[in-house]
Amino acid sequence: MIISKILLELFFSFLGTLSFAILFDVPKKYYLTCGTIGATGWIIYYIIDTYTGQNILATFVSSLILICLSREAAYSKKAPVTVFLICGIFCLVPGVGLYNFTYEFFVSNTSNLSKSMIYVVKVAIAISLGISVGYELPAVFFGGYRAQKKKRGGLSSE
Repeated sequence: MIISKILLELFFSFLGTLSFAILFDVPKKYYLTCGTIGATGWIIYYIIDTYTGQNILATFVSSLILICLSREAAYSKKAPVTVFLICGIFCLVPGVGLYNFTYEFFVSNTSNLSKSMIYVVKVAIAISLGISVGYELPAVFFGGYRAQKKKRGGLSSE
């Protein structure tokens, strides 16, 4: 039962990310990579959130892994990181939280408004921190970068 739920989550997160890649006008040759990166990020989020109940931690860890996967794909496919990152992060954006915040704002329900706002801000900070930490990792951590340098003769085989 749990395995089927995870596989279903994996399939629909892949499909959602792929759909966003199509809307974002990503070149067709990157569709599979974008979908895989997005599905991986969502599954990591889903597993951490399900088994720990820490959705902010799950968001941080999955966005950190998403940026690492996006950087690896960018080096190996020779494409901008944003092509993979923006599509991959799509599943983590707190759409329901933003909707609830907007709804509570317009109906003037201040107690629920503040709860929704705090949640959305926490998730946004977790996403941005995960991306920031991932961007600060040196490029030599990524195999695609090392392969490019090796082809050009930039890395010695020590």
